[in-house]
Amino acid sequence: MNVVSRRLRLGLSATAASGFLLAFVPVTAAQAAGPEQFKDTVPITVTDTTSCAFTITINVTDQLTGRNFFDAQGNLVQTDLEQNITGTESANGITLRTSSHFVEFLNFATGVPEEVGLTFKVQGGAVVIRDAGILVFNPDGTVGFIAGPHPIFEGDTAALCAALS
Repeated sequence: MNVVSRRLRLGLSATAASGFLLAFVPVTAAQAAGPEQFKDTVPITVTDTTSCAFTITINVTDQLTGRNFFDAQGNLVQTDLEQNITGTESANGITLRTSSHFVEFLNFATGVPEEVGLTFKVQGGAVVIRDAGILVFNPDGTVGFIAGPHPIFEGDTAALCAALS
């Protein structure tokens, strides 16, 4: 699974949802002094046709808390999103629980997003596969820095496919 499809798999859907929420945040000079917080619950359904030789249906809910930071002129400069994603991944009559808990830092000045935490975990009795640690992306979407195990992100989906077979 390439970088773009992995980010679209779960996290980027929530980021897009938070962007939708920003349209409702009025920005004035009075708000420039402190961050604004927002919360939302976003249902996400994804059909993954690239991780395995069969289709995986992902049904999750993202409970997110975000904080918007503004400069002295009231311009949005950064959004931090704490995401708690829980749900299921299903294929071939098998359903496994999936969960993620991570913080995504979106710096609009540099265009460099960063994800820190448990970005992906699937379990079926025991942990089947887990991505955790730090991912820092370059403005063009390529990976600038990676730390920790990230088998799904790096394309090693064998354990996930075996658990769903």
